[in-house]
Amino acid sequence: MTPFSRSEALALFSRLVAGWAAHRDTSGARLLIDGQHNREDAGGSYEGVTRMLWGLGGWLSQPERPTILVWRGVSYDIAALLRQALVAGTDPNSAGYWGHTAVRGEYDQRTVESGQVAYAAWQSRAYVWQHMSTTEQAHLVAWLERFGRQPAAWQSNWALFWALNHAGRKGLGVSYDQPTIDSALEYLEGVICDDGWYDDAPQRGEQKFDDYNWWVFTTHELAWADCDGAAQPQRYTRLIERIRLRLAHFPYLFAADGAYSEYGRSLAYKFARLAAPLWAYRHGAWPYSAGILRRLVGRHLRWYFDRGAVRADGTLRQALTDQGSVAVIEPYISTGAVYWGMLAFGALWSLADDDPFWQAEEEPLPAEQGDFVRPIATPGWLLVGSHGAVQRFNAGSSGYYPSKYEKFLYATLAPFNVALADGAPSPDSMLCLSDGRTLGHRSGTSASAVGMGWLRMRYTQHVGTGTHHIDTTIVVRGEYHLRAHRITLDRLSSAIGAIEGSAPLGFSAGDTPLVRGDVAAGWEAAAVAGRAVAIARLRGYDHQHQAAAWRGRHDLNAVYGDYLLPRIAVEQLHDGHELICLVYTGHAAGFDPTRLPQQVVSAAWQADGTFDVVWIDGHVDVVPPLGNA
Repeated sequence: MTPFSRSEALALFSRLVAGWAAHRDTSGARLLIDGQHNREDAGGSYEGVTRMLWGLGGWLSQPERPTILVWRGVSYDIAALLRQALVAGTDPNSAGYWGHTAVRGEYDQRTVESGQVAYAAWQSRAYVWQHMSTTEQAHLVAWLERFGRQPAAWQSNWALFWALNHAGRKGLGVSYDQPTIDSALEYLEGVICDDGWYDDAPQRGEQKFDDYNWWVFTTHELAWADCDGAAQPQRYTRLIERIRLRLAHFPYLFAADGAYSEYGRSLAYKFARLAAPLWAYRHGAWPYSAGILRRLVGRHLRWYFDRGAVRADGTLRQALTDQGSVAVIEPYISTGAVYWGMLAFGALWSLADDDPFWQAEEEPLPAEQGDFVRPIATPGWLLVGSHGAVQRFNAGSSGYYPSKYEKFLYATLAPFNVALADGAPSPDSMLCLSDGRTLGHRSGTSASAVGMGWLRMRYTQHVGTGTHHIDTTIVVRGEYHLRAHRITLDRLSSAIGAIEGSAPLGFSAGDTPLVRGDVAAGWEAAAVAGRAVAIARLRGYDHQHQAAAWRGRHDLNAVYGDYLLPRIAVEQLHDGHELICLVYTGHAAGFDPTRLPQQVVSAAWQADGTFDVVWIDGHVDVVPPLGNA
């Protein structure tokens, strides 16, 4: 595969700039594109412009770089585009003004945008700020002040938007509030956990770990450092060390082809996560070589561009790909919100044109170097690399959206089902209890642990009027993993059953999946395009379902336009019911589903709560009790 080059990056960026510029309103401060609209789209998406500033500001951060880009014979003046956006967006008399509607409480969406507005103004000061009139500058500062008033309490990563708003203004030499910067940065001390991870909550302990550690915490820490880090060298050093620790896991989340183990909310931001390692590299906090980073950035960008993340007209989609479900977006994702992805290009262009990154010899990603097992204790993840693919098992993290946070597995070869069917998440990579009317899903994880090749978790499911408690153990061996569940039923409930799925096998139009199964042997499987999934019932289940779209809904998958889901089930559970199954998620070559049940010789809980698995090759896994893990 051709190494990623600066010319390739420039072509991708120029395409995005051209598509974006062609879809602005007449003021130049709002974006008019297709997609699922929310209230932030009224009058045109201001987020589609404020977030493009990440890329434009990054381009103008290098003083000797030409301001003109050319795409298909048309020239685009980056400085003029950025200046027009700042002037029209912050002028109360402009039709594109970003402040026409009243402030919606202490946490207004425009406060989010104010961070990159201030930062881009600071980055491009030699090209834009210094050429603005006194009135234009005053409008910009007034807008930043309006949306930069400190709230009564910090709730989440949002604290960093205030920090960057004021730090950018400080860098520009205009009015700012130092106590707001200090308070927002001090918030980080209350949510920092082991190995540099932030719990995205009012205080640590809520187990909210996801990509916001990349595309807000890391990026905004480093953006603050650019503007203001020299004023607090001890804090800067402390943050850099946390970032280095956090990023030690980063390349293990990517498959050999650049695919990411998609998990959590705001996935519509796509390649925005690349800004974290790129900015860290510039600050000396990237713990790997420039060659690995160059490979990772190039392959990840290509993965999205090759799958239609960018429309033919050069605008960004809300969905991950041209086939994937739009349910990947949340209610707060406007049509233009996806331009948060321009963080990646902003970080790329913050590198000098002659930076060694561009000449470094590409080096293989961890998934290319060989198979691996990597537990990450703080978020409760187990990363498993097998034959170039990556599986992210999740025991500890939780969130607002069950399908995006609560499944057992998020895999690059078999991306998860994100959309709901009849109001409930699909049972892919999940055990779901059911009373015949409602379908439960993991929630309220009370305890969890991960180790070298295993996970344990204790959580609840709410079905009907009952709250049921489940203790789950997962043991992983490459592309196989065993799941074992012990279920304590609510004493007031009756007639509770369960259904459990493998990972979903996504596929594209024109593909012809192979579906197989054996009721007597207890397994179901599906394969397509060199990929396969399968599930086998070993104990406690009494029937199964051939691989098919869940409840006839073919549009649930995060990446693919269609999918198949093999399932096993039990008609009626009893209190203390034990369920054990074996699951395969991997490549089709060399996989024989008829031999799936025979991979495990024995699997059982011991009197002390230990769980033991003996595999067909004699290997033994011993998982400690959750309380002692």
